[in-house]
Amino acid sequence: MAAAGSGSFQDGRIASKRLMMLVALLLVSCCPGYGFGDDDHVEVEGISSSCIESERRALLAIKSEMYDPDNWFSTWTGKDCCGWRGVACDNTTGHVTKLDLRYPYTYELWDMFNDGETIGVSKVNPSLQELKYLKYLDLSMNNFSHAPVPTMIASLVHLEYLNLSNAMFDGLIPPQLGNLSNLHYLDLQGWYYDDFLHVDDLDWLSRIPSLKYLDMSYVNLSKATNWFYIINSIPTLEVLHLIYVDLPYVPSPLPPFNLTDIATLDLSLNSNITSAMLRWLSNATSLENLLLSGCGSLTIESVQVALGALLNLKELDLSFNSLKGEILEILNNVSSSGLKHLDLRWNQLSGDIPRGSLRDLEYLDLSTNLIVDVHILASLGNLTNLRHLDLGYNLISGEIPPTVGDAVRLEYLYLSYNGIIGKIPQSMGNLSNLLELHLSGNKIVGWIPPSIGNLSNLLELHLSGNKIVGWIPPSIGNLTNLVYLDLSRNNIVGWIPPSIVNLTNLVHLDLSMNNISGYIPETLGTLIHMEELYLFNNRISGQIPETIGDLQNLRILFLSNNHIFGQIPKKIGKLHYLQNLDMSYNNLSGQIPTTLGDLCNLTVLDLSHNNIGGDLTNLFYGLSTCSQGAFLSSLVLKGNNLSGIIPSSMGQLSRLQEVDLSSNSLAGNITEAHFLNLTSLSKLIIASNSLNVMLPNDWRPPFNASIIDMSFCHLRGKFPAWIRTQQQLQSLYLSGVGVSGSLPIWFSNFSKGENKLFGKIPKWIGRNLSSLKVLSLRSNLLNRVIPENIVNLTSLQVLDLSSNNLFGSLPSSLGNFTAMVEVQNDTRSLIEDYYSYIESILFTTKELIVEEHCSYSESILLTTKGEIADYTTILSLVTFIDLSNNQLSGEIPKDLTKLLGLRFLNLSNNHLTRRIPENIGDMKTLESLDLSVNSLIGEIPSSFSAMHFLERLNLSYNNLSGKIPTSGQLSTFDPSTYVGNKGLCGMPLPACPVYQTPPDARVKDDEKLDKLLEYTSIVVGFVVGFWLFIGTLIMKQAIRFAFFRRIDKTIDWIYVQFAVKLAKLKSKWQTTT
Repeated sequence: MAAAGSGSFQDGRIASKRLMMLVALLLVSCCPGYGFGDDDHVEVEGISSSCIESERRALLAIKSEMYDPDNWFSTWTGKDCCGWRGVACDNTTGHVTKLDLRYPYTYELWDMFNDGETIGVSKVNPSLQELKYLKYLDLSMNNFSHAPVPTMIASLVHLEYLNLSNAMFDGLIPPQLGNLSNLHYLDLQGWYYDDFLHVDDLDWLSRIPSLKYLDMSYVNLSKATNWFYIINSIPTLEVLHLIYVDLPYVPSPLPPFNLTDIATLDLSLNSNITSAMLRWLSNATSLENLLLSGCGSLTIESVQVALGALLNLKELDLSFNSLKGEILEILNNVSSSGLKHLDLRWNQLSGDIPRGSLRDLEYLDLSTNLIVDVHILASLGNLTNLRHLDLGYNLISGEIPPTVGDAVRLEYLYLSYNGIIGKIPQSMGNLSNLLELHLSGNKIVGWIPPSIGNLSNLLELHLSGNKIVGWIPPSIGNLTNLVYLDLSRNNIVGWIPPSIVNLTNLVHLDLSMNNISGYIPETLGTLIHMEELYLFNNRISGQIPETIGDLQNLRILFLSNNHIFGQIPKKIGKLHYLQNLDMSYNNLSGQIPTTLGDLCNLTVLDLSHNNIGGDLTNLFYGLSTCSQGAFLSSLVLKGNNLSGIIPSSMGQLSRLQEVDLSSNSLAGNITEAHFLNLTSLSKLIIASNSLNVMLPNDWRPPFNASIIDMSFCHLRGKFPAWIRTQQQLQSLYLSGVGVSGSLPIWFSNFSKGENKLFGKIPKWIGRNLSSLKVLSLRSNLLNRVIPENIVNLTSLQVLDLSSNNLFGSLPSSLGNFTAMVEVQNDTRSLIEDYYSYIESILFTTKELIVEEHCSYSESILLTTKGEIADYTTILSLVTFIDLSNNQLSGEIPKDLTKLLGLRFLNLSNNHLTRRIPENIGDMKTLESLDLSVNSLIGEIPSSFSAMHFLERLNLSYNNLSGKIPTSGQLSTFDPSTYVGNKGLCGMPLPACPVYQTPPDARVKDDEKLDKLLEYTSIVVGFVVGFWLFIGTLIMKQAIRFAFFRRIDKTIDWIYVQFAVKLAKLKSKWQTTT
């Protein structure tokens, strides 16, 4: 019985187990959403669910159209899709509830904006709608290439989280998204750089009653006039971001405040934020983060109202608003004692911060304001929790107080670009938590304090652009965590300290523009993380150590303007990441190492002004064989001893934009092959070589250059017609190339000196070249008069027509040269006026060199102060007129004296007459004036005494008379200035006679005689001509009859024309009436 009972019990357990499994199967088969179709996967053993097959296939279809650069979909294999990266399933049902396809890698926004060149294009596969039980969907940071937001997403009604931000969607955001009534989180943020996404009506948002997070930044809402009322109707909203959405104006009165849970509100970069809205915001007692950056209509008064009631505020951003007034006016109204983050940068605020308040403040940014008093730093001791302080780009003067060392929690201190003087206090070494210290662009003096070595956590140290002297302290080697060290643009002397080898984490080292001497230490090669090394403009000597080749991560190496000698080390060819290499203005010798041809990533190579010899064959060959093509865009090798030919393989370097091989000993022919693939070439400079430019006239270059300089090469014959194709040409130098003939009308080059041009100066120069700044036609065979419309060149700064055969008088309106009327006081390029955005102040010198590297310097030979000089670096400051050595006559026009900015004027060796203009002294900036070898008369004007900058004056060999004025600069010139003027007397010439007819009276008599002779000659000419004509009519009867018949016919013709016109007018009048 026992056995039977036992067996019966076991049978009952088995039956019960089977019954439970049957019930489970019935439940699974009956419950909605849990049934299995023919293709669904079922696990027979156990009841734990795995991925549903139909959803797995949908996921694979989605994957097939997603950009996957690094194969991060590699986990999407096997049957169980619930374990795939970015996928999550319900533990009970197996349905996919989460799909995170956010692009996983960081990238530059600019690259993404540039039509997705960096981020490949993805597509939203229709299979997405098969994932009906999704609660979480993230497609952000992908590139859907301006596709519309898929409306099928609106069918995923279980969604609680939806993120489509920064995904390059385009068009209207579908109002069907209002069907997603379960959403708590909605991010539709567009791109800052476009307004592809837009919404015309936000009514659909009101159908999402539980929304807590909403971000529609950079979506165009300019037509959504109901935005304010719709947003206010969602009381559950906790976080709202509407940055740069072009919010429409909201008229008063405003509805009652309904956002009772709002904690974060960001309306930055919108201009229609009114005072009424800020008063309305004063009801947001739960608000913790208020961001109103770049809302141009804000005033301090309107802000004060809101701040007084926001008791829980922790973050306040009012940056970029041009707010005017005292900092205290804002902060005294902050009721919240728990404020942690305050951003007031880019306003017009001044004054101090309130003492005793804001004790919880951790982040304070007051940069780019009008703060003057350095005592604001004394308040730091009260801000005991402060970690981030930015006072850069203000007007702070005075010394840094020692109490700055009391802010021991500081991690980031920015005081750059102020007027801070004095020394860096030793107490700065107390800030042991400091991660970044920025003191660049001030007037700090003295040595770098040794206590700087106490900042053991420091990652970045910026001391550039000051007046720091002395040696770099050895304690700098204690900053073993340092990544960025910039001591450039100071007066630091001595050697690079050996302790710098301890900075093993250093990525950026800039010691440029100091007076550092000694050698480059070999141990520098141990800093293997180094990416940027700037040592230019120092007094470093010795050779470049071979260990420089061990800096395998180096991208930028600038060693220019030093005293480095020896050869370029071959190991430099191992720097495969090197992009910018500048060793110009040193004493390097030897040949260019063959290994430089291996640097395929090199974009800038500047070895100019050294003693490097050899040829270019290996360099060009190596670069032309790079597997993906060389990235070289700027090649500058001017001023060396290079010889041999320029290899035609240069034409394979398709990214070249600038080539400067001038002033070498290169020879051979330049043919079309040299430019075969140079489609981006903008600067071609091969001047001062022995090159034969063998380019046919019908050649059409693949490039469109802005600067071409082939001076002193061999280019015999007429002007090369191919230059006519260069529509972007701004500067062309063909001096000494042997071209001859007249100027073709299409030719708009700027420097054509020392050739064999003949004929007249074409009038089209004054019509077609209104932006011309340099016109040099000296030493040619030009004859005829100077065209009057040359004065239309209002931008002209250099006019050199010397040594020709020009005759006639000077143009009367020389004062129209506007660029010479104004004093030139900047050093911008004459040809390229670079942009001057205010952001440019944020770039340091080295960054400008790297980003805007332009090695070619405009230069021109000008005869100034009696000597030929090459103006290069200050060419933009030069204002110059040289019309010497011609046959010009007449007087010096008074209009010339309007050129108040003119620095050099040479009218010598002509036939100019009359007096020197009396008000010539108005030209106060003149440094050199040469009026010698003319026929000028009268006295030297007393206004010469106002020319305080006049260094050279030549009035010799004229007919000047009278006493030489002794005031001003005239008392400093020697007799050679006045020689050849028999009527001049007084220092430095012999003294004037005591009894002498006043020279002025003699001059006036001479002028009267000249005028009398002139008028007499006019009258005599008229009388003689008139009677010759009348006499002919009297003596020759046939001529007389023909003359009068011609007059009769002319009168008859005029009468007929008049009668016809009158009849037509009468007929027309009668018709209209």
